[in-house]
Amino acid sequence: MFPQITITGEPFERGRQYGAATAAQVRHSIASYARLFAYRRGLDWAAAQHEALAYAPLLAEIAPDLLDEMRGIAAGAGRTLAEIIALNVRTELLAGVGVGVHHPEAAAALARNRAVGVPQHVEQPATASDTGDDGECTTAAAAPPATANGGVWLAQTWDWQGDQREACVLLRIISPDQPPILTLTEAGMVAKIGLNRAGVAVGLNLLRSQADGQRQGMPVHILLRQMLQTTSVAAARQLAERIPASGSSCITLAGTGGELMALEITPGGVAELPAREGLLAHANHCLDAGAAAGECALEPTSTSRERYGRAWELLQAAAGQIDLAGLQRILRDHEGAPRCICRHPDPRIAAVDRSESVCGVIIDLAAQTMHVAANVPCLAPFVPVSI
Repeated sequence: MFPQITITGEPFERGRQYGAATAAQVRHSIASYARLFAYRRGLDWAAAQHEALAYAPLLAEIAPDLLDEMRGIAAGAGRTLAEIIALNVRTELLAGVGVGVHHPEAAAALARNRAVGVPQHVEQPATASDTGDDGECTTAAAAPPATANGGVWLAQTWDWQGDQREACVLLRIISPDQPPILTLTEAGMVAKIGLNRAGVAVGLNLLRSQADGQRQGMPVHILLRQMLQTTSVAAARQLAERIPASGSSCITLAGTGGELMALEITPGGVAELPAREGLLAHANHCLDAGAAAGECALEPTSTSRERYGRAWELLQAAAGQIDLAGLQRILRDHEGAPRCICRHPDPRIAAVDRSESVCGVIIDLAAQTMHVAANVPCLAPFVPVSI
């Protein structure tokens, strides 16, 4: 199971506690993203930090508490603030870069990283020419009348580089003026998938649009944390409109009152997709016609349409009876393998290009509990963790 960390107090102190408790995992995150920035953009870690620091003024304006928390994480983990910001805006620094890109300057950037002691993973050589894909999460959610006993559920696989499993933490955040939060995130990052005691839950899927990466914008992991700091789905929904995004994503919002919606967020705006008869599924392509008009064409390696279709099929088949066991079956589904929901790694592909279901998460809003499978979902039990 992933480490559980509880942090309390004011922002800097919360961050210091977080960084001190996860210094090794933060180092692991840096190794993962230093490698990825080199391969995808030809940036060494110093250059990535320089670009990340350009987000500091925006963070100071829109999320000063979280910028202070990042300062605390840096202090606690023995890293620089720029490194922690780089982790938190990693989606934005990679926005607009195509799937499987190997930048011509990658080898030089990696060599510069090695020369100055940037953390690195032990690499195994690839034995296949397939470039893999860049993370393909599947979301399945349900609310009344589709659920058993009136429950509200938000479930998803988090699909990404398997290396990052070792950086995953369950972060419990107790602050004096906001509802307690539980989030599954990557060490050093302020949030990802999660819920709060006010009954708001969030999930995340990657999208790609033609406008990605052209300007600075709202970092999606900052937005997720701010949504988790609200006391209602309506307040969380309003935050999505605050400033345009730099990169595209889908945030699924759920609430204990039965609220359930997917927000397709692109630099061009926000498209809201409500649940249909209490059912909602999403993968990694746009479902709204307006958002879809500006999205990048799916790569041949993408399994998004198959996974979305299968998740929707399974939800409909269980409508009226959806519960924890049913959602576990969905996240563990292998129909159409290897182009399936529960995704296993192909060891022939280089780690930087290899995606898999790092974990599975099922949020029970009524019980304020997150059920976490800390591996490919079919290989691990779903362990309940409460706020």
